[in-house]
This record gives sequence, C-alpha cells and structure tokens, in this order.
Amino acid sequence: MMRLLLRPLMNGAIIASALFLAACSHQMGKVPAPVEAIPQAVAAPLNTEIEHKKSEPPATGDLEIEDLVRIPQELDGLTVAAGNRLIITQPCHDQLMEEFNDRFFAPWSISGPALDAAEARDFMRHEGKTTWYGPNKRKIGSQQMQELMGNCALESFPSRNDSAISVAPGHLRGLPTHLPFYQGADDFPFDMLSYPQVKLNEPLRVLHTSRDGVWLFVETGYTNGWIEARDVALVDQEFMRSWMQAPHQVVVRDYAPISDGRGVGVFRSKIGTILPMLRSDEDAWEVAVAWAGEGGKAQSGMVRLPRATALPFPVAFSRENIALVGSQLLGEPYGWGEIYDLRDCSAMLRDLFLPFGIWLPRTSADQIASVPTRIGLAQLTPPQKEELIRSKGIPFLTLVYKPGHIMLYVGVDNEERPLLFHNAWSVRIKEGDAGDTMGKVGSVGGLGGRTQIIGVAGITTMEPGKELGLVPGSSLLEKVTEFAIITSRCQEPIKLNPPHK
Repeated sequence: MMRLLLRPLMNGAIIASALFLAACSHQMGKVPAPVEAIPQAVAAPLNTEIEHKKSEPPATGDLEIEDLVRIPQELDGLTVAAGNRLIITQPCHDQLMEEFNDRFFAPWSISGPALDAAEARDFMRHEGKTTWYGPNKRKIGSQQMQELMGNCALESFPSRNDSAISVAPGHLRGLPTHLPFYQGADDFPFDMLSYPQVKLNEPLRVLHTSRDGVWLFVETGYTNGWIEARDVALVDQEFMRSWMQAPHQVVVRDYAPISDGRGVGVFRSKIGTILPMLRSDEDAWEVAVAWAGEGGKAQSGMVRLPRATALPFPVAFSRENIALVGSQLLGEPYGWGEIYDLRDCSAMLRDLFLPFGIWLPRTSADQIASVPTRIGLAQLTPPQKEELIRSKGIPFLTLVYKPGHIMLYVGVDNEERPLLFHNAWSVRIKEGDAGDTMGKVGSVGGLGGRTQIIGVAGITTMEPGKELGLVPGSSLLEKVTEFAIITSRCQEPIKLNPPHK
C-alpha cells in the first residue's frame, strides 16, 4: 500500500512500507535542507522498502539459513582483503565531511521548517482515518483515534520554530503516542508509527507542541516526527555556535553508558553519538553533554568517557576502524524503525558510516539516492549482476539496493560470489519444498510460500536461504535494481531537492 509521506525523499519518491527480506523503516521525515545546495558528499578522515504486504504468522524456531553458518561472520578478514581500495583521498574526505556538517547541523542553520506544513497535516489526518490494530490484535477504536488526533492540535500546526537539542536518546513517532499501530492484526513487529531514534545531543528544530504538552513535533537533519518533550531542550545562538565550532568526539562502542551531564541518570548511547570535546588525559575524554535546565533551556555539563568508548571525530576510514565499528553491529537482532533500541537495514548502515563523517540519510531509498551516480542492475541476468558488482564494486563503500532494502558490498567468498552485510528480517520459502522439512512452522497463503525469519545483521551471499527453496523471483540476486559507490559523490556535486510539494 502506497502511503503519503511526512517528508520528501531525496529523489522525491514515495516510499512504501517494507516487510519481507529485511524490511527497512518506512516513512521517515523530510530531510531539512541546508540553506543552499550542499557541497559534496561526506567522507571523513580517520585515525587509530519493499511494498508492505499483509503479514502472516512467521516461521518459528531457530532454523538458521546456511549463509550465516557457512560464511565466517566477521569483518576483519574482509577488510584486509579489501586492501588499499578502502582509502578515501583527502579531497574526497573534505567534501564528504563538509556535507556531513551541513546535514547534521541543518536544524540549527536553516531559518524555518524544511517540511511542507500542509503535506504534514494531511499525512497525519490520513493516518487518523486509517484502520489500525493495536498490540492486543484488536482494531483501535474510533474514540481513541479521535482523542489522539485531537491531541495533535493540527488546526495550528506548525505553531513553533525553535532551535533545540535532544537531551536523551529519544524515539520519533508518527503520531503523539507510544501505542504501536499495525496495519494488520498479525503485523508485529511492523509498527507503522515507529520512526528513527534520535541520539543523545542531536540538533533539532521544534515545530509544534501537542495539546497536552507531552509531545513535540521536531525535525532532525534527516527526518521529522513526534518526540517526548522531556527529551528536548531549547538552545540559543551562543549555545549553537559553541557546540558547532568545538572539536568533537564520536562514540564507537555501541550502547556506551553516558551520564546525562548532571550526574542524575545514565543513557545507553549508540555508535555515532557525537559530543563536543573539552579536553583529555591518559584515561579519559572529557566531553560536554547537554541537559534541560530552568525553563527548558539547554545547559551543559562535563562528562568523562573511557578512551575506548569514543574517538576524535571523524574517525579514520581504515580497515581496523571499519572492523571495530562493524563487528559490533554483526549479529544484532533486527529492529524495524529502531524499536527496542535496535536497528533495521538503513539504520545499521547509517550508524556504520556515521563515525567516519560519512552522511547517509535514514531510509533505504534515500540512501541509494544520496549517490548521484548509480549503476543499474534491473535489466541484467543474475550472473551479470554478480559479475558487475564484483568487478565494479568497492568493498565497504558500495551500497546495493532493492526496493525496500539496502545492503553493503563487503567482498567475495571462496567461490567469488559477492558478499553483503545487511540487517534482514525474512525470506520467502516455497511450500512443500526442502525448506518445509527443515523448519516446519507457520504457513501462509496468498504470497506463494511462507516466511522464514532471519532477524539479524549478518554477512550473506545474494541468495540467502537458497538451500531452503526460495519462492521464485524472491531472492536478493533477482530483485536488486542498482548499486552505488559512496565516494563517487566526490566526482559530482550534490544538490538537495527543494521541499516536496
């Protein structure tokens, strides 16, 4: 089902919800554009959605696809094999870093909202008229929906235009509620209101307040949505200036505990959290962390981080650092829209590249569209696709795309087959095939097979689950449509699309 968006994609396309084979987050917020066209893509130096179909009961049990058993699930050997192809030249790095700063700090550098207010209102009203199911598998009642939509106060949207910062890792929602919204009674885990997580101390722009004051509608550098007001503090020009001009540290240890700056609480902070650096000693980095003070205005305090937790930003794009960051993401459970503090396919790649100062948007379609020069695969045969990716792709710098899913080419296996690093939800298996005897679980109808859950980030071939008897035409190899090398951004200037109308 195609759905309206709260924000434009980089290519102006409408994204459909994703479900099978590593569904990636559906609609993300409109990308706030820096004042003018953004310089080039971001590469930083370094040192030491498929169309949403009604889901069915998934295959249960712990049946593992063969790729995850046969292929070593580690990145060190692949980064070594990539050799000097991992090098990003200094001019390219400078261009990529300039783009990163423009995008990341966009909520503080633009004078107003990037989204189209009428489009955003219409989208939320459309959501309010849609039939949804709750976590109890029952339809959400009309009175409950009316109360929720009333709390949006859309008659005055947008009512604010304030610079702000996240003072806790927060989760954006499509409507101001924590209640999951499913398109079908059995659509778990695809909560269609689950938008990306916002990391600790990300720049924000506040555009609206819910009627009860509990929620704020905000823009980040890559999306928009509702976030709890308690996770946000307002910033003034002096705060923004000092925050942007300071050298920065980036978290490279996933879920690192970081104090709230007041010594009251501690947050689990994901890889890619960026904080201003104050000073350092032999044992720790001292960084600034923002918190909400009197009147909801941002204050900052000093926090000490173990030296292994963070590195000066941007981190050098080296095989050691790629393995350091990527190895922590391998094996992580799949999390649609970053529910449960996890990641889906596009969230994983975004966080993988973030420490290196390489900007990726937040949806799979936006990520592939962020590279102006792309190589089409749709009209090629499966062997031709593999050969082109193998011969033209650069390991760890090549995005491989099929509608609804994004992957990273990381090299080849012993049989010279391309290997992909991605976070996948499931594959489609034929009924009555060999797969039936290996994983006798949840059968479905109407889609030509049943679902076998993958549910983790891993390294696979382009035909994961082939040994189980895939539904014809459903493999990644058959469905990939294009690939792109991130550093090709450096040969062609990127211009942001104007706000989507």
